[in-house]
Amino acid sequence: MYCINLSLLMWGILLSTSVFALAGDREQPIQIEANQAIINNVEGTATYQGNVIVTQGSIHITAETVIINYSQEQNITNVIARGDPVNFQQRLDQGDHIKAKAKEMEYNATKDMLHLRQEAELRKERNGEDTYISQAPNITYNTQQGIISADKGDSKEGRIIMTLKPQVKSSSAP
Repeated sequence: MYCINLSLLMWGILLSTSVFALAGDREQPIQIEANQAIINNVEGTATYQGNVIVTQGSIHITAETVIINYSQEQNITNVIARGDPVNFQQRLDQGDHIKAKAKEMEYNATKDMLHLRQEAELRKERNGEDTYISQAPNITYNTQQGIISADKGDSKEGRIIMTLKPQVKSSSAP
């Protein structure tokens, strides 16, 4: 295991605007576990391979490969995770959970954009029940604005499926 001191967590702002993310996650230490790590400070890359597990606070990511690109100031600029699938999970301030999976996830830190590619799925859970599910070949999430878009990408087949489950209102006596 090799930990690198980077000023941004590669996934800390992934799928979470400051309004929704668990407030303390970004201040927590980052732990990256893998079977192999190659850090190239000249090129500004860190490559983790083999059963990669990334944790920071409530954030949990699993992938086969994670590639981090960072600046000379060690600010993360881009992160690519690949697996079959890559899994992401984070608890939100209100207790809900965001979960995502895809064969490839790419986070562009300079544009605050997360791209889920190939068999992408994004879901929100409350009390163990799904409240929102989006499935598509590609899903893009603007982490600052909270905007989600889904498309077929280069696929000639397949459709975008979004499921919104109604909130059960508690009955109260008049």
